[in-house]
Amino acid sequence: MFGSFIRQHDGAAWAHALDALTPSIHPVDRNATAIWFYFYPLGLAQAVEQSSDIDALKRELRIDGSFRLGDQVDSSHWFLFGHRYWPQVKAAIVSRCDAGTSTGGLDLVPIITEVAADVAEATGVDRTLLTGITAVGLMTLQQCGVASFRSGTASSARGAATHLTPDQILARRAKDDRQGLAGMFRGIRKQFSVTFDERRADGRFPIVNGQQLTTASANDTRDYAQSGPRVCHEGPIPVECRTASCGTCWVGVLSGAEKLSEVDAHEARRLKEFGYVRNAAGRPLIRLACMAAASGNVTIVVPTWNGFLGKKGLGDSLHTQS
Repeated sequence: MFGSFIRQHDGAAWAHALDALTPSIHPVDRNATAIWFYFYPLGLAQAVEQSSDIDALKRELRIDGSFRLGDQVDSSHWFLFGHRYWPQVKAAIVSRCDAGTSTGGLDLVPIITEVAADVAEATGVDRTLLTGITAVGLMTLQQCGVASFRSGTASSARGAATHLTPDQILARRAKDDRQGLAGMFRGIRKQFSVTFDERRADGRFPIVNGQQLTTASANDTRDYAQSGPRVCHEGPIPVECRTASCGTCWVGVLSGAEKLSEVDAHEARRLKEFGYVRNAAGRPLIRLACMAAASGNVTIVVPTWNGFLGKKGLGDSLHTQS
């Protein structure tokens, strides 16, 4: 059965597949696809599946928020451009499960490529826009099982950016806010924008040059207390400590990683302890927002959970950032 075949793969197999497929993923979704796999690590899903006491596991790992992929089958990947085609991708995967499609080998790459190609042929959509969301769909199938995967209603993306083309989105992400006449004078600090939700026309907040993401987020006085699975007391980024001690403020950087300060030794150590990234250096895609200072416009996505997975090796099981 197709579902059983998918469940045979471990983190190493998925790492190989993602490395091989990355060049064939459209730039609009390359970072987003990698970030999704950081947000939903296979190791955590396997620990949950094997646990006889989920509440005890949550306490042990100090998990807060919505961490079960099975509860977010149709929504976890909202920040991928390919989410627009989720109904078609999901239907193609379900069709393979129903048909009992088998495969002659264990390599994930041809399976992901074939499913993406099938959807591309049926829809006329560029396959590069479907490869990332197809990989996400098959990992979701592996973690959730066929029954959970097929449940729910797959809907297309809606929001402020859905009318834009991939190239338009990339251009908008890359562009810094204009500084106007004030920026021409010394003593005037530059101000940029952090976009945290591309679905919303107002899904951004201002940030002063050299300011940490969480500090700028706290200045956004809109009410985010009930905006998601984790409580946000100060702005749209959850935060408790501001010293990289709690792990609540981890984010994925869709665009502008090069406009953030480099990871220092303290942040790198804490990212590993939380289990978010095994090895972090330079300006990676996963950051602790309280440590990352911006020098230009940045687009981020906030995960639905946080915890301490590093000591049990349940977090980042696919990538090594460098």
